[in-house]
Amino acid sequence: MTDSDKEPSFNCGGASDASSPEDVLGEASRRLMRTFGLFRKRQWEQMSISGFTAGEIKVLMALKFHPPAEGTDGLKVSEISGHMGVTSPTITQFINGLESRDLVTRFMDANDRRAVRVKLTAQGHHIADKAHEAFNVHFKGLVEYLGEEESMELARLLTKVYTYLIEHEIDLNPADVKGES
Repeated sequence: MTDSDKEPSFNCGGASDASSPEDVLGEASRRLMRTFGLFRKRQWEQMSISGFTAGEIKVLMALKFHPPAEGTDGLKVSEISGHMGVTSPTITQFINGLESRDLVTRFMDANDRRAVRVKLTAQGHHIADKAHEAFNVHFKGLVEYLGEEESMELARLLTKVYTYLIEHEIDLNPADVKGES
């Protein structure tokens, strides 16, 4: 067994000897739970640029890498919301903070006065570029560590996991789990 094959030991209950098909599935489920727990513990959501929340960086990246419709300038709050998969009020909170630091500007849509559009300032472009470079360094390092073949397989499997979670409407946020009385 190599160091990269070693798995941290967490007891999630049940035996670790897997002989029957049910035991194999049970062991696989336990390993998946432990692995998801490791990612949560590592707080990948917080992998960000110092001084900015992960949500703020995601808004900057959405504005940088999702071009507006032809003939328009900036993105509508609802478009940013759609790209990020969160509600418009959540996006508005991020935009408030970014606007106060002169990273984005907000303006009325020329064709629809009810719509608000948002675009990056020069400083916002700079921070988005800096964040993009930082993420590239992290993920290039991961590809070097895993190798190209395992990286492609990991990407394929994570996409499959994401599809499963969406299709089954599974939310991995334990704060949403309600205890029974």
